[in-house]
Amino acid sequence: MRRLCTFLLLLAWLGPASVGEPLAMRGYYFTFGRMPTLGLPEWRQILDGIRADGGNTVLLWVGGAFRSRKFPITWQYNRDHKNVQSDFVRELIDYAHTRGIRILLGFTPFSYDGVNQYALEHPELKAVQQNGRLAALSGIHCWGYALNPSRPEAQRFMLDYIREMFFDFYPNADGLMIESSDYAICFCRQCQGHYYEREFEFVRKISDEVWRAKPQATILVYPHYFSGASVPGFHVAGAGFPFDKRWTLFFTPHSAHLDPELIQRASQAIYWDESPARHTPHEIQKGAQTARRYHLSGYVPSFEGFTFQVAHPEGGERYLIGTRLKPFGFAWLADGRNPYEELPVRVNRIAYREFTSDPDLDFTEFERRLGKEIFGASANAARTDDLLFLQESFFLDRSWFSASPLASPEILKGRLEMGSLSLAQLSDYRSRLERIEQIARLYRSAADPGSRELGRIAGWITGNWRDKTSLLTNHLR
Repeated sequence: MRRLCTFLLLLAWLGPASVGEPLAMRGYYFTFGRMPTLGLPEWRQILDGIRADGGNTVLLWVGGAFRSRKFPITWQYNRDHKNVQSDFVRELIDYAHTRGIRILLGFTPFSYDGVNQYALEHPELKAVQQNGRLAALSGIHCWGYALNPSRPEAQRFMLDYIREMFFDFYPNADGLMIESSDYAICFCRQCQGHYYEREFEFVRKISDEVWRAKPQATILVYPHYFSGASVPGFHVAGAGFPFDKRWTLFFTPHSAHLDPELIQRASQAIYWDESPARHTPHEIQKGAQTARRYHLSGYVPSFEGFTFQVAHPEGGERYLIGTRLKPFGFAWLADGRNPYEELPVRVNRIAYREFTSDPDLDFTEFERRLGKEIFGASANAARTDDLLFLQESFFLDRSWFSASPLASPEILKGRLEMGSLSLAQLSDYRSRLERIEQIARLYRSAADPGSRELGRIAGWITGNWRDKTSLLTNHLR
């Protein structure tokens, strides 16, 4: 009977939220360390765009991207990063504050960018895999080894590294985002069954230190320390520590599932997904609606556009090794240029602005607003439909590291070699390319700039396939 009552209470709590109210926390998540070519002028432009999108919060993942004096090994892999070369993040945070935007500094305890480099000098601190072997080389851009949080020296390193980042380098930041690892944890004898207890030792200490210095600081944490639930991907139970309401909970669809009971206990909670970075306005609306449905404080999704030099088979895409990534696959963009004004991401920015303002906005009304903003007086339903089709096509099946295979024969060839494409996908690409060619012809000489840009990008894709369509058609015979 008690379970039934709890279930009914949760159903009532998950009922419809107030229609028409904007989400309180809005903005984007950036793995700053994986965007080394962008300097202070470009990041100021990006912040201006976030403010225009209605944003007030930025999760700036700076682990591995500042010139630590105590642990220089943490940034050696990232020597070409503009902030490593000439530290500007403190100035950027000050600028963000003038635009009404709060900056939370992101990192992962005992793993990921910067942190996973420490084991290169201290291999005795490597985590242990589930098979009993020491941690394998892994990562994104920053390839290294996860650390063992049961080792006191690993705990000391984490505390000293983040103390330096927050108190010495960027004391004007508004808080921290403590992102629990989604690819590697430790399974040593001491961590077995207790990993999140070991990780929490660090989380509790650094949180208390930050709050003593800055009582109003926002600190984002995953639910793994409080829910006791099985952690996605690792099949181990989280910890069951008491929840301090000063923490803001952070949920993702892949690694930190929404927990209605825990959300009820929190004063703030936000939702993250990858929609602006990899998908379309439809998925962005779903993300905003999820935040609304679960009564979360906000929706702060990824908008990462990687620009690093590829040295490892990122996502298995070996054909990218030796190249510098172009953000979102915009191969026409010069290195160091702000990618967030390019048409395909402008579509997603407008979608984010509109749907975080009103998650239940009718999609037809969104299309009307999108068309008016991009095309002005030339807007009509057919033109907007062409725009959404091109945006969807450019992002279709794209990875974190490259554009859609239909945008480039080189990417298609690489994916075919990986064996990651089906005949159905190839058939879809062929029919889409035919329509993209029509869009290129239709708008290449249009009067308004939005339509000309639509035609230019469609023409760029079509030009990439000139004399190379056999690569696609040969696989469809």
